[in-house]
Amino acid sequence: MASQIFPSRDETEKAPTDMSKDLVAEANHRAANSLALLGGLVRMQARAIGKNSQSYSNAEIRMVLDGIAARIATIGQLHRLLAAIPAEGTIALNEHLREVCANLITAFSSEQQPIHIAYSGADCLVLTRHVQPLTLIVCEILTNAMKYAHPAGVLVQMLVGCESKADGTLLVSISDDGVGLPDGFDPKTGGGIGFQIIRALTSEIGATLEVRSDTLGVTFRLAVPQALVANARTA
Repeated sequence: MASQIFPSRDETEKAPTDMSKDLVAEANHRAANSLALLGGLVRMQARAIGKNSQSYSNAEIRMVLDGIAARIATIGQLHRLLAAIPAEGTIALNEHLREVCANLITAFSSEQQPIHIAYSGADCLVLTRHVQPLTLIVCEILTNAMKYAHPAGVLVQMLVGCESKADGTLLVSISDDGVGLPDGFDPKTGGGIGFQIIRALTSEIGATLEVRSDTLGVTFRLAVPQALVANARTA
């Protein structure tokens, strides 16, 4: 059951201070959790690099650091967004993802590798407490596409969208026009740190992920269960 956001009349004198304290405490709690999560992601990256006996080129090292910087920027942006919103509040996911995409384009787009992202769908309101894993899943999918969709360096065209289905679930889709996944690649078991994070977070929130790949690009379709958005749909 959602917590009461607006106080009753006999609480109005005390409520602003109490609500401010609650928001600060909640924001600090979220920041601590976000930093712990970020530390875990960096350690996963370090372990993956440590297991690889091959030497890394300057370009590969830069790509790893760009990926870490993108995660830091995404979590920082998410914390700024959530700082003034109660845990039972709602966020328009599509608008939020536009800001995430803008940060990633800044991190990865260049004259040698230009990137363009288009958007589709409605606002797709979700509960505040579920935004972080959804954001990080999308961030990892986008980051992988920006790195690998077009090895030759031509313009990467991407489409990000969100729509509410009749059964109450949300469908978040991310597609690119790249070369597709390698032959024989299994999204359920293969890939590096990015795919490991995507699978772990998808499982954590009880979502399902469908991946389609061919020579015209890759499409990820993330079905977010109705339980995560039901309150948001009636807010």
